[in-house]
This record gives sequence, structure tokens and C-alpha cells, in this order.
Amino acid sequence: MIPIELTIEGLYSYQKRQTIDFRKLTDAGLFGIFGTVGSGKSSILEAITYAIYGKTDKLNISGDNRYYNMMNLKSDELLIDFIFETGKDSNSYRAIVKGKRNRKRFEEVKTLDHTAYRKMGNEWIPVEISELEKAIGLNYVNFKRTIIIPQGQFQEFLQLGNKDRTTMMKELFNLQKYEFFHKVASLESKNNNRKNHLDGQLQQLGQIDPEQINIYSKKLLDLDKIIGEFNYKVAGLKKEDEELRKIMELIQKRDKAERNLNVLIKQEPEYKQLKIEIERYELCAMSFKHLLDSLKEYRSKVQSRSELIESDKIKLETLNKNIKKLEKELGDLKPQYEKRDELKRKADELDTLLKIKQLDKSVKELESRVEKGADFWKKTERNVGDLKEENDKLDVNLTELRKNLPDIALLSNIRNWYNEKNLIERQISDINREIDKYKAKQNELINKKNILLKDYIQKGEISADMSFDDYYHYLEISLDNIKKRQSELRVQEGHVLVKAKLGAYAENLQENSPCPLCGSLHHPDIFRSEDIEEHLESINTEKTELEKEFDTTSSIIRQLNLIEAGYNETVNHLEELSKSKNQITNNLSVHLKLFVWDKFRRVEELDSAFSEMELKQAKIKSCELELQERAKEIKNLEKTLELARVKLENLRKELTENKTELLTLKGQLRIIEVEKYNELNEVAIYEEQTKLIKEHDRIEKAYTIDNDNLQEERKKRDLLKGRLDTNVIELENEKSAIVKIEKDIDSELANSDFKSVEEVKTILSESINIQNEKKRVDQFYKTLLENRTSFEHINKEVGGQIYDKVYHDKLNSEIRLINDQLDMFIKERVEIEINLKNLKKNIEIHNQLRKELEDVEHRSENLKTMKSLFKASGFVNYISSVYLQNLCNAANDRFFQLTRQKLSLEITPENNFQIRDYMNGGKERSVKTLSGGQTFQASLSLALALADNIQKITQSHQNFFFLDEGFGSLDREALSVVLDTLKTLRKENRTVGIISHVEEMQQEIEVHLRIENSSERGSIVHYSWEE
Repeated sequence: MIPIELTIEGLYSYQKRQTIDFRKLTDAGLFGIFGTVGSGKSSILEAITYAIYGKTDKLNISGDNRYYNMMNLKSDELLIDFIFETGKDSNSYRAIVKGKRNRKRFEEVKTLDHTAYRKMGNEWIPVEISELEKAIGLNYVNFKRTIIIPQGQFQEFLQLGNKDRTTMMKELFNLQKYEFFHKVASLESKNNNRKNHLDGQLQQLGQIDPEQINIYSKKLLDLDKIIGEFNYKVAGLKKEDEELRKIMELIQKRDKAERNLNVLIKQEPEYKQLKIEIERYELCAMSFKHLLDSLKEYRSKVQSRSELIESDKIKLETLNKNIKKLEKELGDLKPQYEKRDELKRKADELDTLLKIKQLDKSVKELESRVEKGADFWKKTERNVGDLKEENDKLDVNLTELRKNLPDIALLSNIRNWYNEKNLIERQISDINREIDKYKAKQNELINKKNILLKDYIQKGEISADMSFDDYYHYLEISLDNIKKRQSELRVQEGHVLVKAKLGAYAENLQENSPCPLCGSLHHPDIFRSEDIEEHLESINTEKTELEKEFDTTSSIIRQLNLIEAGYNETVNHLEELSKSKNQITNNLSVHLKLFVWDKFRRVEELDSAFSEMELKQAKIKSCELELQERAKEIKNLEKTLELARVKLENLRKELTENKTELLTLKGQLRIIEVEKYNELNEVAIYEEQTKLIKEHDRIEKAYTIDNDNLQEERKKRDLLKGRLDTNVIELENEKSAIVKIEKDIDSELANSDFKSVEEVKTILSESINIQNEKKRVDQFYKTLLENRTSFEHINKEVGGQIYDKVYHDKLNSEIRLINDQLDMFIKERVEIEINLKNLKKNIEIHNQLRKELEDVEHRSENLKTMKSLFKASGFVNYISSVYLQNLCNAANDRFFQLTRQKLSLEITPENNFQIRDYMNGGKERSVKTLSGGQTFQASLSLALALADNIQKITQSHQNFFFLDEGFGSLDREALSVVLDTLKTLRKENRTVGIISHVEEMQQEIEVHLRIENSSERGSIVHYSWEE
């Protein structure tokens, strides 16, 4: 995360809006933010943190009235506007926090409005607040540990307990991705389900006999032999059947061809007559049809044209009459038409006269309004002057009140100091309660341990103040003694049992009889078994007691293990709580030293100061409101005064324009005299004007219409006369053509066997489709020829062959019987073949299932092993240790150089930091033994290593973090070490911001901000490059 720009207003000591451009600061690599205690340096970091996460450790939401105390007491609005870049592609994000104070209740500040944006192109697109945390890749706690490190927390990572540090490593580096236990458990569950499924499938298949394959195969061979014999017999019969069928079909075909031929022979005379008719029709059509059609067409044209000529003659006569009438009307209207412009000019001057009368009225009205406006403007100007004098007096009074107002920023800082003190004291109280709780638990566990070992303690074998290892050592020795005694008893029992067997043999020995063991006939010293049973019973009793004692001791060890685990956990908690308490106590001591306001040693004095300030603020507020109301009233009057001035000028301008226009209009009159119309009102003048315009329009319209009509009629007459002459000529030509066609028809009749034109017309009037009829005739003779040829060919092919139907039916019956038997054998073969196929498939499936089951069982064993490895986050803790070791190695490269090869950091088996001191023979020692400067060097090395890792995780182009550390508690030598360490950062490609009130650091870091807290304006930001 790289900060770009931060704007603050109304937050803590920031009364006025302040904008910080971080680009020049981050370009420098190492920069500082300096100022006195309480100037507002740390508020910059808190503003950034709150903008991103909406959280602050300084104030709680409910008990501390967070929003009221966050807002500057002289401000009514709060604003945090933070822009930053993050990620591989340097995506820009923006967080805005806004808040307002209730105008009626000063102490009420509503919940702050928190919004977030991402820059896409040149636009800020709204996103969810949670997107900011995702973009940075750190939660609130880890952000303050690695990017923005508040006061007193710089050394936290170095001094964190194992559990907290492991949790932090998991969150920072997303080590939960190595949490495989649940995944492995899920895989094991699926694997077990698959195993059960495979077992079920194998049970469904049941027992499979592979020998059954041979039985099925033999049956198939036998059936194939029988089916082959039947197929050969059927083939012979079918061949004979095919020959008989062909003879039958051939005879049927011959008979059908003969019947078709006889039908066509009967139809032949009809088609011969149709052929003659077609030839006669074609002759008529060829010789006469075109002549008759032309004759008919010309006669029709002659009749139509004669009728058209008669109609046109009548129309021509009518047009001549209309033209004469229009010429007479136009001659009568022409004198009036030539004088129509005089009417138009007089009407225009009457219109000008109307405008003159209207302007006279307007001039008189404007003169009255100008006089009234001037009086109103003078009166309003006097009122504005009086109000301004009163306002100046009120402003002087307000300035005096503000001078006497206490330093609000100072009181706020003191209030914040008391709030911080109360918070630290509450934390110490909470830790004390936790310590008491764990001490009680510790005592309870010690009592349980003493009760458990009560018998041993009373015997004096062990004491109550021994360590757990001593207890284990004693109990293990006891178990070893029990085991040794049990072994001895087993040996004794063996000896006793041998003696008992020997006693049985000895009782049966007879002199001169062979011994069953050695074969001797003489038995001088016979073994006598006495008290063996009693001895055996004693051994068994002791064995039982030893077993009970062994079980009791083992149980005690197990219970002692549980007590020890609880005890060690309690001790660890107490150690961590003690460290936290020491740290918080140190914080309290440092915080108490920051109190420099002797006047407010008691909280009551501070409350009294706040009360006095609130009373003065109320007076100032009242005075400000009155001043605002007066200013508003003056503003409204000045606005009214300006509007009145503009309006008065416009009226005067309009009056001058109207007078000028009036003179111009009077000078335009030429025909009428104004004096003659003084007595007439505007309505009478308007009516006379309207009458003149209407008369002008009537004459112009009538003349135009008559003239247009005359031209139109003359044009129609000329067209009609031309068409009439043309039609007379065409009529004569058409009559000549008719005479010629009639002569041609007579000539054709003389050269043909037709008697008259009527006979030809009769033939042509018949509806015959020549093409279709000719095709029909041709098709008939073609079909006749084909049928005659086919019949002769089939008849020749039949020859002397005879078809026996009875024999053929008998042959078909025999074929059907054999086919039925053959189908039965084929069906049996198919069933056997299916059974054989299913059997082979089941054997294959069975083998596959057995193989898959073996694989699943093998996988089950592997999963059990993996599950035990990943149990209880063991693997994740191991990975966390690896990451921590890598982090330590990276930090050591810097720490070893900074300490001039004197010290290095190491990780203990418990994942805690320790120091190896090469000045003292490379011995190990605690990080708590480091000096202030060395602690800073170690913490800085770890912080930079963490920053490098976070840069890789977020794929950012730059490495950045903020360090808010006062450094005021360091002595001169330690401070010198810190300054030398910080100087080395300038040579590296990283950005580090330092916040401090130590002047020596300000002199060493050239690029910096200087924060100054002014009582009038609040915290003000100054830039080193501008001073």
C-alpha cells in the first residue's frame, strides 16, 4: 500500500482542512513527520487507518462517545479523504469518511458516513468497504503491525508470545491453505464410501464360475453345425421355389400385356379421326386466323375513333364559349386591379397610426414608473447603510468573545490524555483479574497433583515440591521395579511348575522299573514335592497385586500428564500476562510522563474548564447566528437594491427608445393626416384598415383567378384541336386497311377447299389445344407400339413352360416348416451367446472391481497416515515455523550488519526470538537484554523483512511502512544508533515514514512534514521543501 493523498478536516486537532500530497514524501524513500507532543502527528496515521478499516484503538464506539471525541470541538463537520495505490497493477483506491455535528445538540455527532471507491480509467467507481481490506491483503491488527505501526507497538512482533506470533504468521501469509486435515478427512470419507460401494457391487455379482464359458462355447459349436445343415436344405428348396415363382410371374405378365394390347386396338379409330381434325384446324389457323383477327381489330378501332371525333367536336365548341366569357370578365376587372396598390399603402399607414397611439400610452405609463422607482431606490439605500453600521458593532463584540475563548485543542489533548490513562488502567485491571484466575487454576492443579501422589508423599518416597520430571522419574523407576519383580515371579513360577511335574513322575516310580525321564532302573534319591500348591498360590497372589500396582501407577502417570499439560499451559498464560502487564505498566509510566499541564492535575478542573468553554461557545454561537441573520438581511436588501437599480435603468432606456420610435413613425405618414383621426378610437381605425386590406385582397384574387382560368381554357382548346385533326387522319388510314384485309381473305378462300368465311370461323371457334392433342395422339401410337412389342417378347419367353400351383404350395409349406425349426435353433443360439457375453463381461467387471478395491484399500491406508500427519494443525504450525525461520534469516542479514557483526537473531525450538552474542563467545541470551538502540535495530530489521514479504504477497511495486515511535525515551547513544540505522535506508529501494518529536531526527531527515498546533486554526501542515 502506497499513500498518494490525504485530506483531513475536523479530526481531533485538525480544525481546518489540510491536504497532504505523499508523492514527494515517498519519492524521497525516507521521510519524517515531526512536531511537538500533541501537535497531531499520530492523527495522520489514525486517519489513514480509520479511512481503510473504520476502526480506532483510541476510542470505543459506545462508552467513549467515539464520534463526538473524534470531531474537533471548533468544527461542525469531519472529513477524511484518503487515496492510495496497491497491488501488482498499482490499482488506485479511495476511502472517504464524513460526519456532521447536530446543529441543535452540540454533543451529538451521528454515525460517520464511510464510502469506498476504485479508479477505473478516469472515474471513481463505488465499491464495498471490505474491498479495501482485500486489496491491501491485511486485516486491521496485522496492518498496524506491518504497515502503520502506532506508538509503543514497534517492538511488538519481536516480543510477541509463540501463540500470537504463530496466529499472525498464519494470517499474514495465508498459511490456512496448508490446513489439509479436513480435506484429507473428506477424501477418506469419499474413499470409504467408494470401498463400500465396490463391496456392494461385488456382492451383487455373486459367485462366478469361469468353467461355464467352456460349456457355453461347446453348445454354440453344436448349434452352429445343426443350423448349417438346415440352412443348406432350405437353400435348395428356396432355389426351386424361386424358379416356380419366376414362371408364375412371367405367365401373369403375358396375360396382362395381352389385355392391355386389346384395349389399345379398340381405341385406334378414335385417334385416327382426332389426327384428321387437328390437321384441318392447323390449316385454318395458318391461312385465315391472322387475317380475321386483324380485320376484327381494325373495325373496332374505326368505331372507337369515330365516337371520339364526335365527342371532341362538342368539347371544342364548349371551350370557345367559355374563353369568350372569361375575356369579357377580365376586361371589366382590369381598371380596379391596376389601382389596388393605393388601397394597400393607405392600410399600411393606418397600421402605423395604430402603433403611434399605442406608443403615446406607453410613454406616459413609463414616465410614471420611473418616478416611483427612483423614490424606492433612495429609501432602500438608506436602510442598507443603517444595517451595516449595526453589523460592524456586533462583529467587534464577537472578536472580543473569541479572544477570551480557552485553547480548545489544548483541552482536547488533555482530555485524550485522561482517556488514554483510563484505558491503560482498565487494561491493567483486566490483566490482574486474568492473572488471579490463572493463579487459582494453578493452585487447583497443584492440589490435584498432591492428592494424586498423596500415598507416595505420606510414605516419604517423594516430596510435594518436586518437579514433574522428578515425579515421572520416580514413577518410571517404580514401573521398572514392578516389571523386574513380575519377571522374577514368572521364573519362579516356571521352576515350581517343573518341580510339580517331577513330583508327579516321582510318585509313580517303582524299583527296577525304568524312569520315564532317564531310563534308570534304580532310584536311590526320589524327589518329594511338598507345599508346591501353596507356593504357586503365593506367586499368583503376588502377580495379581503387582498387576494392580502397575495399572495404578500407569493411571497416575497418565493423570499426571494431563495435570502437567494444564499446569504448563497455565504457567505460559501467566508469563504472557505478566509480559503484557509489564508492557502496559511501562506504557502507563510513559503516558504519565507526557502530562505537562499542572493547572489540570485534577479531572474536575478539566471538566470545569470544558463547562466554562461551552458557555463561552454558546455566547459566540448566539452572536454568530445574530451576525449571520444581519448579514443575510443586508445581502437580501443589497440584492433588492441592485434589482431596483437595474430595473430603473431599463425603464429609462425603454422610455427613450419609445419616444424616438414615436417621432420616427410620425415622419413615415404620407397619405393620411393624423389630425383627422384624433377623434377616432383604435377600434374604428382598425376596422377601416381591415376593410381596405380585404378590398385589396378581393380584387387581386379575382383578377388572378380569372386570368389563370382563361389561360387554362386556351391551353385545353389548343390541345383538343390538335388531337381532333390527328384522329381524322388516323380514321381514314384504318378504313383503307380494312378494305385490303377483306381482299386478302377472298384470295385465300379461292385457293382452299373451304366454302365460306363462316365455315373457317366455325372451325377456329372450337376450343382445341393443338399442342396437347398432338402430344396425346403421339403418346397413343407410341404406347400401342410398346405394348405390341412387349406382348410378343413375353409370349416368346414363356414358350412351352407350364406352372403347377398345387406343387408350388406344397413346396412353400415345407420351406415354412423348416424355417420355424431353424428359427428355434437360432433363438437358442442367441440366448446362449448373450449368456456367454454377459458371463465374460461379469468376469471382466469382477476383476476390475477387485483391482479397484485393492487400490482403494491401499489408498485408505495412505489417507489414514496423512490424516494423522495433518491432525490438530500440526502441518500448518510446521509451515509457520518455516516461514518464521525464513523471516528471521532475512532480518538477520540486516541486523548482523547493523550491529557490526556483533549480534544475530535466532529462533528457539519454541518459536521465540533469542540473541546470539559474538562478543561473548557466541553465547545465547534473551532479546529482553538488548539495549534501547539494539532493540530498535532488531525491530526495524524484522519490520523491513515483513514489509518485503508483504510486498511479494500483494505483488506491489514498492515497499512501504510507517513508524510512529517517539524515541524520546532513548538516551543519546541509543538515539545515535537509531539515526545511523535510519540513514542506511536511504540507499535502498523502499519507503519508510518516521513520526517523532525528537529534533535531532528532524535535522537528519531532510524531506519531512512539520505539524504545528495553532490555538486559532488547529493543526497546520508545513512542508520542508517550502520552508
